[in-house]
Amino acid sequence: MLKLTPRTARWLIIGGSAAVALTVALVFLFTAFSQPESSEESRSPSSSSSLSSEESSESSSTSSSESESSSSSESSSSSSSSSSSSSSSSSSSSSSKAPESSASEATPVKPTSKPGKYVVGYYASWATGSGLPPSSIDASLLTHLNYAFADISSQNKLVLANPTTDRNNFKGLRSLKEANPHLVTLISVGGWDYSTNFSSAASTASSRATFAQSCVDFIVEHGFDGVDLDWEFPSASDRKNFTLLLREVRSKLDELSAKNGRPYYLTIAGAPNRSFLNNIEPQAVASLVDYIFLMGYDMHGPWDNYADLTAPLYPANEDSPHYANSVSEAVQLYLNAGVSASKIVLGMPLYGYRYSVYDGRDDGLFGSFSSAKSIGFDLIKKNYLSDSSFDQYYHSDARVPYLFDGETFISYDDEDSVAEKASYARSKGLAGIGAWELSHNKNFQLLKSARRALLNS
Repeated sequence: MLKLTPRTARWLIIGGSAAVALTVALVFLFTAFSQPESSEESRSPSSSSSLSSEESSESSSTSSSESESSSSSESSSSSSSSSSSSSSSSSSSSSSKAPESSASEATPVKPTSKPGKYVVGYYASWATGSGLPPSSIDASLLTHLNYAFADISSQNKLVLANPTTDRNNFKGLRSLKEANPHLVTLISVGGWDYSTNFSSAASTASSRATFAQSCVDFIVEHGFDGVDLDWEFPSASDRKNFTLLLREVRSKLDELSAKNGRPYYLTIAGAPNRSFLNNIEPQAVASLVDYIFLMGYDMHGPWDNYADLTAPLYPANEDSPHYANSVSEAVQLYLNAGVSASKIVLGMPLYGYRYSVYDGRDDGLFGSFSSAKSIGFDLIKKNYLSDSSFDQYYHSDARVPYLFDGETFISYDDEDSVAEKASYARSKGLAGIGAWELSHNKNFQLLKSARRALLNS
């Protein structure tokens, strides 16, 4: 609407002329109607990776039959993980050249996601050998998929850890993205086996620049949407360098975004303990990454002296012969350190630990053991849940199940426990949930249960 300002009134009074008044009116009309109106279409779209509770019902996945053959869930140790935001366009290009940009392209604004909408799955290089090729992944359940793992060379560059296997898997993942454009794929770097050279890569400005550029080259060549740094684990001397490394990678990713108009993602995996937080700069790190995948598992395992719960949601509230911790306490540690809830993805295990117990309570918990190893949920379900010699327990405080037959103690998560953890993540306003590792549960029943609880659907 045209306004008659004091300045305009003065013109009309002083001029005393209808012609002057008409001229001024025309000038103002021209100015008013020449201003562009804001448009909803010009705003940044919401994240295509953010799932909605109004989505259609989950499609059932086609998975190969469970097997105890080589590379089984039992031999694929969880310690690879634990001790292990969306592009709507998918790329199948394997060219090492960055896409050329137009001078008219604006620097993209990264889509944002509402809290509680990320569903992240780690997919390991050995998953194909254990019966889950990329084509069998139910991508409708996921917003983000992290491929584990790439290595870091002695020259501080991101490199393939298993060249033949990785290239074949990458081809399958590109096809998966073509069929599911919402899916964000990230290359996960490090893990328990490949973190040796992280400290070197982070140590100087030159090494950080080399590493960051190699990350960009890698994701462009292989069609990924970002990088997940799974440094296991930085020491106190790496504290500031970790932040500087992330800053350099973030800068290089942003430069690539400015060139081709696509958003790229940077995430990390974080351990569920105070020592990890003491060895990083939590708030600075959180400001640079899209989210932190909090590894809410391996609270206890084969490295302990007593059989205990792998991923208790809450403290067990009973006398323990060793240290006690829980998922909820780990989340609170991150919040207390200044990490926003909206930057935390709560990771859950699709595996458990099997202990050979020789001394302890009637239910096996806190028993001394002679050996222990990881075991995937599929094998737990196939070999133990149907075995009547095992008593099935559910810890009323910790909110997780376990099994015992007098000799073998198994701590794990089931559909109920992961659903409760997802509900907890939603109640705390976390960014979402995630799982290590998809091939441990090939029909995705645990992930489906957790996702339903997250979306409250």
